Amino acid sequence: MIQEFQYKGETFRVNAHGVAGHEEVFIMHLVDDEEMGEISIDRMTEENDTSAPIEAICVMLCDKLIIEQEIECADPDAGFAWVEGNRIRKVLPSNTGAAAH
Repeated sequence: MIQEFQYKGETFRVNAHGVAGHEEVFIMHLVDDEEMGEISIDRMTEENDTSAPIEAICVMLCDKLIIEQEIECADPDAGFAWVEGNRIRKVLPSNTGAAAH
């Protein structure tokens, strides 16, 4: 899945692939459609709550990225929200057996 979202008044893009709870998740901070800072987690090998939804992982990574990159957020009190219509790609199972699970 590749999709944009808003958090704390900033725009980010998530690129996540793998099985739910065991994905590799990459977050990019976007400024004027240009990729700025990036942070990632491999949920299969790094410590994390594998039952947490992807939105919670996005927030966790964004909070770390905001500190690391010293991002001055446009709206520090704004929560997480998917950007409607900006889903770039949703990866589907490659075979019908996987789709049934």
